[in-house]
Amino acid sequence: MTYIRVYKIRSIMDWKKAFAKNRVEIVKNLANPNNVADSLFSDRVFTEEMRDGVQQEPETEKKTRMILDTLHRRGQRSVKSLYNAFQETGNDHLADLLLPYAKIIEQKENFNDPKAWPPEKSEQTVMEEHEVFKIKDLKSPLLHDYNKEDVYKLCGEKRGKVFIMNNRFLNTSWEREGSDIDVKNLTDLFQQLHFEVVTKTDTPAKEIFEFLIEERNKIKNWKEVECIVLIFMSHGTCGYIYGNDRKPIKLSDLTEVFDSEHCLGLDDKPRLVFVQACRGVTDQEKMTELCVKVENQKIQPNSCDELDSETFHDEKPTQIKHPSADFFIAYATPEEHEWSTTYNKCFPYNGSLKNKCSKLMGHPPYRHIESGSWFLNAVVWTFKYHAKREELQHLLIRVNRLVAKGKGSASFGQKLTVSEVKSNLRKKFYFFPGVYGDSPQLFNE
Repeated sequence: MTYIRVYKIRSIMDWKKAFAKNRVEIVKNLANPNNVADSLFSDRVFTEEMRDGVQQEPETEKKTRMILDTLHRRGQRSVKSLYNAFQETGNDHLADLLLPYAKIIEQKENFNDPKAWPPEKSEQTVMEEHEVFKIKDLKSPLLHDYNKEDVYKLCGEKRGKVFIMNNRFLNTSWEREGSDIDVKNLTDLFQQLHFEVVTKTDTPAKEIFEFLIEERNKIKNWKEVECIVLIFMSHGTCGYIYGNDRKPIKLSDLTEVFDSEHCLGLDDKPRLVFVQACRGVTDQEKMTELCVKVENQKIQPNSCDELDSETFHDEKPTQIKHPSADFFIAYATPEEHEWSTTYNKCFPYNGSLKNKCSKLMGHPPYRHIESGSWFLNAVVWTFKYHAKREELQHLLIRVNRLVAKGKGSASFGQKLTVSEVKSNLRKKFYFFPGVYGDSPQLFNE
């Protein structure tokens, strides 16, 4: 405890020294404070009011003093932000002055990242005990993009619904040990991100489709649904996932349940999809023959659409968009076009699955029986600590960085594994944990 307390005090003193020790040099040599203020605003450290105050001041040195005085009240991250601003605005000599302090802050920002992947059991336990880091200050620059036109609206007390489909294949050669840990951690995560979570376990292929149709049609007021999240956890191959009955179903048949053509209530709203399954090459003709056939989907009942029509359709008709617009799909592993013949003898499950699926699968999405899948655990870890600050695309970069720390089985040649994202989002996506309402309010927690 003493070491931790000393470390924190030293960290605080270090970042304050960065401004005090270098103040004279910065004030004397910064020629473009307006550009620096713009950069700090873009980095969400300055509010619009702070930036404008600097730019309205006529004297250059006074502008710089205003920047330093304001940053002194913005916390230790302000040192790293000023360092970045100096680099972006051509003030490399001033950035060099802050470099030692910026490195300390960088280390602290990544203090919660594990040393290796999958994490040690003690690190995993600490992460699971932590709650999502949330916005706690209504004047925070983190709210700069809140309710902006180029950002998806997420401001309801309940943001929307998360559907988790987990096929475990219990007591079979296909068994997916560790998947229940993923379900628990994902449920805790999305509930803390203000979503309602619905879980479906061990479901035959066709029933997954029917379940999603049923859940979609249960929603009577789409004004209260700002986002839908689908999480599929199963075995799979390129473009397909397996039901608990070992029958494949097209992933596109499942996501189309919530596309803009079949679900008008989600028009202009984001849909996030996370797929924990293999994605290897396969005999498409054979898969088409084996695949569960679904009937042509009916458009969501009119009664539901009418409740939502005011939000999306004013006097002018909405422009026609592609049905897959506003989808964000993250796969646990990249699509594989060719796979080594050695894979047939090293797939880490016993006889039946190895023989039937070795030619169907690509890079294996690894699972750990104590911490869950590498990919979904990285999603939980990253979103929990960084969703309050970073946009969705940046969060997935962090996810890749975590997963890439891991080394697979030696029998796989310890291949590097990363996730793959396919995004048709048209706006930025922030979770804004901790606040709600058109004019942001803090949750009472």
